[in-house]
Amino acid sequence: MKLFKNTIAALLTVCLILYLSFPVNAQNKKERKHLHKQTSGRKVYMRYGCFACHGVHRSGRSALPLIPQFIGRLSYDKLKVIITKGLFPVPMPAFKRLSAEDLSDLIIYLKSPSEKFLWTKENIKTSLIKYENTKMSNAKPVNVKDLMAVVEGGTGKVWVMKGTKILNKFSFGNIHGGLKYSPSGRYLYLPSTTGYVGKYDFYTKKLSYKVRACRYLRNISLSEGGRYVLAACWLPESIVALNAKNLEPVKIIPLKHRISVIYGLFRNNMAVFSFMHKSVIGILNTRTLNVSYYKIPVPFQDFFVDPLDEYAVGGSFKVGRLNVFSLKKKRIVYVHSSYGIPHPAGAASWFDKGKFYFAMTNLTKPYVSVWRMYDWKFIKNIYTGGPGFFAKTNPYTKYLWVDNSSGDLVLINKHNFKVEKIPVKKGGLIIHTQFSGNERLAYISDYGTNGELAVMNAVSLRVIKNIPVDDVIGKYNYVNYQRMNDAALLGEEVYFTYCWGCHNPTLQAIGPSFSHIAKHLTDAAIEAQISDPGRTSVLLGYKYNAMPPLKLTKQEFKALTAFIRDAGNRNFWRNGN
Repeated sequence: MKLFKNTIAALLTVCLILYLSFPVNAQNKKERKHLHKQTSGRKVYMRYGCFACHGVHRSGRSALPLIPQFIGRLSYDKLKVIITKGLFPVPMPAFKRLSAEDLSDLIIYLKSPSEKFLWTKENIKTSLIKYENTKMSNAKPVNVKDLMAVVEGGTGKVWVMKGTKILNKFSFGNIHGGLKYSPSGRYLYLPSTTGYVGKYDFYTKKLSYKVRACRYLRNISLSEGGRYVLAACWLPESIVALNAKNLEPVKIIPLKHRISVIYGLFRNNMAVFSFMHKSVIGILNTRTLNVSYYKIPVPFQDFFVDPLDEYAVGGSFKVGRLNVFSLKKKRIVYVHSSYGIPHPAGAASWFDKGKFYFAMTNLTKPYVSVWRMYDWKFIKNIYTGGPGFFAKTNPYTKYLWVDNSSGDLVLINKHNFKVEKIPVKKGGLIIHTQFSGNERLAYISDYGTNGELAVMNAVSLRVIKNIPVDDVIGKYNYVNYQRMNDAALLGEEVYFTYCWGCHNPTLQAIGPSFSHIAKHLTDAAIEAQISDPGRTSVLLGYKYNAMPPLKLTKQEFKALTAFIRDAGNRNFWRNGN
């Protein structure tokens, strides 16, 4: 009996062990199969050259990182479509010949956990390069207002142009656009997707500094006065403040979410940023480098800051609403439904008949939407024939210059919203217009392989030169692509509405020049003289007054004063001044 009991006990023990071990073995088998598919997927990733754009470790290179933090929200079916059909308009090719097994293994690999991408302050310091050509022995001042910086994405080169001539070319690997000028215009700050930030000197015509701020970078901005270069980083998720003089790291500000974009404000000590998937606005104090957060209804995956630095205008790609966030009140002050996916970062603003406006292209619908600014009102959708990316304008053109995913340039009259189309390149893809400092030339990108940079007379609307180039990412002029100048550009249109008959920006006319006014009057005195010249002229010591009072809005005063100050700082841009 005892032997029988012992035998039963032994059998039960064996059965229990087998029962408990079976799920573990099955789980191990499943894990081993999954790991095998990850390994196979990595081989597919390397075999088909995905690493050339997305990096050997999937951390991003010229294209997005392919790690769960970035693509985890994409389903298997969505990734399958992107891989097999490509992704327009970015240069993501279609891999149509992948077998079903290779495709499955590749997606499993892309969805697998990645290494933790760290980048410390010490890493940044170690990466800093100071070039010897920072010496000024052969440097010569240039009028940077006449220059255009062009990013050639296919080769990672930057051109420096004047008119239709290329003056200089230099390389900056994985550069993705978003170049920024120093307040003086002498220096150009360059970002790369792989986290590098460079500083180019227009006087020496060479790079002076280069540093790696992080592993993967979204965009850069400058703080008020150009004190810091602010790098918005995706890997690791952070804002890195660099000393703008020598690109040494000042502070790393960790973030818990992936940043969308950051804008430095030039009228106060603030920078504004948002997140791709978090419904908050971040405001960075650019003196203390401390951050405050404010709730918003939807993530601002795309937004812009108005020219007077009063509002952030943006919204979510998934929610069809435009939201306006007051930077003074720290809350949403206007919400309106929007059509398709508008592109606020590509918006253009202008002043007409006593009102401020802005217009945005649409990434999915063939319309440009027009809105009133500051008294916030939707005006209308204008049919363009195709989705677009950018709208551009300036005080010397009556048009909005818009693209529509074709080889045509779309011109929308800012006064009556009538549409004209100009063929630039048959079968091309026009995506971006930028103006020269004097507004006489328009530089237009035909994007993609076998593309062109078309230089057009902005008055006659005739192309005067075509320059073959692959993947023209962007074009950057100190006057027309510099946030610190946005208020003055808007103010110039206010000037043409109210002031040009009696005042010249730099010369004495019926009234004193703006440069004289800026030198001798405070902002408060300028506002008082505009609103009540009969009384103020006596206090200022004028013998007589011929100026009528003008009832301007707060924003008209701010924009006009910015233009007056710009003339006073000898920063006036037109006709060689």
